Amino acid sequence: MGKIGKLIKQLEDDDPSVREHAILELGDLRDTQAVGPLIKVIQQDTIENRRYAIVALSEIGDHSSIEILIFCLMDYDEGVRLAASRSLGKFSSPQAISALMVSLKKDPSVQVKSRSALSLGGIGSEIAVPDLLTESKLERPPTLLYSIDTALKMIAKKNGYESMDELIQSVKVKVTKHLEKPETEQLSEKEIIEMIPNLWAYIRKFVIQQLEGIQTMLSVESNEKVAETKIAEILGDKFWQFSNFLERKNNLKLSDFQTDVLWQMCWDTSRPIRVEIFQMIKDHRIEIHEIERYRKWLDTIEDEKEKTETIYGDPIMPEPAQIKAVKDETKETAADLVRSISGEIEEIMDKYSAWKGKIQEDDDKDSFEIE
Repeated sequence: MGKIGKLIKQLEDDDPSVREHAILELGDLRDTQAVGPLIKVIQQDTIENRRYAIVALSEIGDHSSIEILIFCLMDYDEGVRLAASRSLGKFSSPQAISALMVSLKKDPSVQVKSRSALSLGGIGSEIAVPDLLTESKLERPPTLLYSIDTALKMIAKKNGYESMDELIQSVKVKVTKHLEKPETEQLSEKEIIEMIPNLWAYIRKFVIQQLEGIQTMLSVESNEKVAETKIAEILGDKFWQFSNFLERKNNLKLSDFQTDVLWQMCWDTSRPIRVEIFQMIKDHRIEIHEIERYRKWLDTIEDEKEKTETIYGDPIMPEPAQIKAVKDETKETAADLVRSISGEIEEIMDKYSAWKGKIQEDDDKDSFEIE
């Protein structure tokens, strides 16, 4: 039995402290094998361990745990709801966003409301802006209003707006266009897109399908802005074909409003992949910077040695074998880091490849592959 298996077994131990340790360890290991057992913990363990299990699920980041986290938003214990509202902020999915917006408006606890607002800000979806604005204009405690304001600023920054006012103006224009339509049409638009069969599964499949080859378009020199722009270009390039596919498959015509919502869902879905890629690139840049700094330090030592030998008329000695070996090793290490970026991005993409899954095709065999 491996380490994961032993920890999962410990979740059934009679000692709550042993179970607590296992829960925390499983969260740190981030292995999807632990998702099912941790869900059982949430359903039947102590309040404290249920909270730890919620956090552990968010660390693992598997989308199959979203349903139980949403269920936890309705728990009688405020701490459980608080943990759930924090954890759902790690998932960029329509379900998580909708649940957090309900929590923001309906939860009896100001602390949970505030946490839900901040989680919406962390996700960065423009879909949440109208509800956040509505809540900001109501008579609410200062702590909640501050959280809402912070969330709006986070969403503005994540979506490339210069200021929160620019974000609000952009969203207001979209909402105004939508509200100009008859009320029955407004309702039907929202209901239609939410009722598309397997919508979330199709969105995930589209995102991973388009991003699978992204390692060939990024390098260790790419910064977060460059990487995000490339990802947006890749998704945007085939987005219209994807929306046309949904229209054909469901015999409907998406309005501009629905298309905007669909694009936002696709962009939100790509967030966990973007975050991991950005962090990996950042880590590589730091490592390469440190290696280059060390190499310069070795070069400086050699320069000083050569100057000293020249001044005193001594013959210049060949580079000591030990220093030469270290310099050669740092060169190889830096080169390996640059080369490894494609492999690591490929690993990130493999992690999310299960998103594609197998979606039941209708009798018309309408292909989802977007060429």
